[in-house]
Amino acid sequence: METIEDRIDAGDVLVIDGGMGTELERRGAPMDAQSWAGSALKSHPDMIRTIHRDFIDAGADILIANTYAAAPHVLFHSGYSEAEALALNRRACELVREAVAEAAPDRRIWIAGSLSSFFAGLSAGAWPSTDEAARSYALQAETLVAAGCDLLITEMMLDTTVSPLAVRAAAATGLPVWVGFSVRTASDRIVGLGERADIAFERIRDDCLGAGDVHAAGIMHSEMSDTPPGLDRLKEAWSGPLFAYPHSGSFRMPNWQFDDEIAPDAFAREAVTYLDCGVTAIGGCCGMSPHHIAALAQHLARNHGP
Repeated sequence: METIEDRIDAGDVLVIDGGMGTELERRGAPMDAQSWAGSALKSHPDMIRTIHRDFIDAGADILIANTYAAAPHVLFHSGYSEAEALALNRRACELVREAVAEAAPDRRIWIAGSLSSFFAGLSAGAWPSTDEAARSYALQAETLVAAGCDLLITEMMLDTTVSPLAVRAAAATGLPVWVGFSVRTASDRIVGLGERADIAFERIRDDCLGAGDVHAAGIMHSEMSDTPPGLDRLKEAWSGPLFAYPHSGSFRMPNWQFDDEIAPDAFAREAVTYLDCGVTAIGGCCGMSPHHIAALAQHLARNHGP
C-alpha cells in the first residue's frame, strides 16, 4: 500500500484538510465553554462526518480527526470521565473512516490523529500538571493508534512545558509523527502563539523536535503572514519534510471570530507560495472551509501538478 512517505519522496504536494472546529461552529454546532469542539463528538457526530466528506470532496489527501480538544485532561472539565474521553477519541477516528468509505472508497486518504496544547477553557486554572499531561497524552496517543490512524499530528506546539510532552507521547507509539508549531511575530521576533508562550520559537522548536522521532514538521494555526518566517526559522534546525496550514480570523473562547476571513481564491494564491519555502503538504486551520481547500487543490492541480 502506498505510504505518505512514498508520495512525499515522489515530489507530490499533499493537500491537508481545513478547520474542523470552526466549520462546526459555522454550521451551527455550539462550542463548549471548556472543550471547544471536543464535545461535538458526542453532540454532533453526523455533522463531523459530513464535514470530513466535504473536505474529501474538496480534494484533501490528509484528514485530521476531531481530537484536537479531546484529550482526557481537557474533556474532564466538560464532565467526561477518562474512559468516556477515550471513547470519544475512538469515535472521532470512526467518523473519519466512515466519511472516507462513503465519499472516496477508492482514493488513498490518510487519517491523522491530533494531540494539541489546548487546555480547558483557556483558563490558567485548568493548566495540567506535568504528570497529568503526560498520562493524558499517552492514553490519547495509544487510543488514536488503536483506532487506526495513519499518523499523529501534534498541533499548536507553542510552549516548552506541555508541548514536548505531546510530541513524546506521539513518538512513543511508533506511528509517523508530524509536529505543527504555532507562531507569531513580536517586535521582529518569532515566538510561540498565545498568552502563555512569549517564548523564542527556537526554544520551542528545539524542545519539541528533541522529544522523539519526528517525520515532518511545519507551521500551522498561525497568521498567513507569519507562516513563511516561521518556516524559515524551522528550517534552521529541521531538514526533513515541511508542511503548513495557516488560520484566518481570531478566537475569543469558546467562539471563532470570522471577522477577517480571507477569501478562498486569495488563500489559495498565498498558500501555494509556501512551496517556495519547501513545503510538501499544505492545508488550512481555523476559519478555512471546504471552499478554501477546494480552491487550494484546484490551484495546485492547475499550476503545480505533474
